[in-house]
Amino acid sequence: MNYSIILNRHAGNGNAERAWSTIKPYLDQQQIDYHFETTKYPNHGEYLASQIAQSHLAESTVVIAIGGDGTLHQVVNGLMKTARRLERKPLAVAYIPAGTGNDFARGYGISLHPQQALNQILAASKAQLINIGHYHEAIREEDGYFLNNIGIGFDAAVVSRANTFKARHKKNHIGRFTYLQKALGVMYDQEPFALMVQRGHERFIFPKAYIAIASNHPFIGGGFQVAPKASLTKPSLELVVAERKNWPMTTWQLLQLTRGKLDQSKFAHYFQGDNLHITTTSLEFSQTDGEEMGNRFIDMALDITQYPIWQIRKSQKG
Repeated sequence: MNYSIILNRHAGNGNAERAWSTIKPYLDQQQIDYHFETTKYPNHGEYLASQIAQSHLAESTVVIAIGGDGTLHQVVNGLMKTARRLERKPLAVAYIPAGTGNDFARGYGISLHPQQALNQILAASKAQLINIGHYHEAIREEDGYFLNNIGIGFDAAVVSRANTFKARHKKNHIGRFTYLQKALGVMYDQEPFALMVQRGHERFIFPKAYIAIASNHPFIGGGFQVAPKASLTKPSLELVVAERKNWPMTTWQLLQLTRGKLDQSKFAHYFQGDNLHITTTSLEFSQTDGEEMGNRFIDMALDITQYPIWQIRKSQKG
C-alpha cells in the first residue's frame, strides 16, 4: 500500500509531533512507501486530504491522520466530500491518535501508543466499513460528516469558551482544570432554548433544552460515555436531550453525564434512529467532533453513511 500521512504537529500539546518522531524511523527502516504532509493553519487538514483524494485512486492509497479527533474529522471530511464530488469511492483512512481526547480511538479500538496504532494499520489486509454520521444544515446549505458526535448547547458552548481562552492566551492546549472552569461558567449563565426533534413522523418539543448530543459511538470529552449504547457498527445515531429544571437537578444531570448515565436520567430524553432532524428557534452554539460550528440557528438533518478504515481493532489482534 501507499500511505499518505497528514500530521498536525500541534495536536495534543505536542503529542502528535512526538508520535511522528517515534514512528518515522520505523517507516524509513522498513522502507515503507509513504508521502508526508503537515497542517499549517486551521482546517488545513481538510484541504490536504482533498488534494490527496483528487490525485490518488481508492484501491492504492491509505490516508493516515496523526493528531487529535479534530484532525481526523478534517481529513475524513476532505476525503469524503471530494469522493462525492468526483463520484468515486472514498480513500481509506487510518488514525494514529495523539490529541487530548482521542475519543474515536476508544470507540473503534485503536491503541493510544503510536507504534502499536501503526502496527494496527500495517497489519490490515483490507478496509473495514464503519458507520459515520452525516449532517445537512438547511439554513446555511452546509453538508458535513462526523465520526464522534454533534453537540448543541452546553458542550458546544464549553468548546467555544475553551477555544477563545486558547486564542487569547496563545496556547495550543489547555488542561482539565480550565475546561472545568469554563464548564462551570457555561452552567451558570447558559439560557435554556427551544428544541424540536423529529424522528420519522413523530415530533417532540423541548422548551427548556440545554444539552443535545447526537452520537456515533459512546465516547465524548476524552472518555466520558454520553451514549453507552451507540456503536460504529450500528447503522443508527443516539441522540440525548436534557432539559434544564433547577440548579440541583442541572448539577445532577451533569454529574450523570460525566458518569455515562445521562441517558438514564428521567429528565433526559433518548432517541435512536438513522434519520433525525433537529431544529432550534434561537442562536445556539454547536460543535462537531470537538470542532466549533459557531453560534447559529439550527435546522439540521442527521443520517448515517459508511466509511472505509484501514486498521484492525485491538480485539482483532492475535
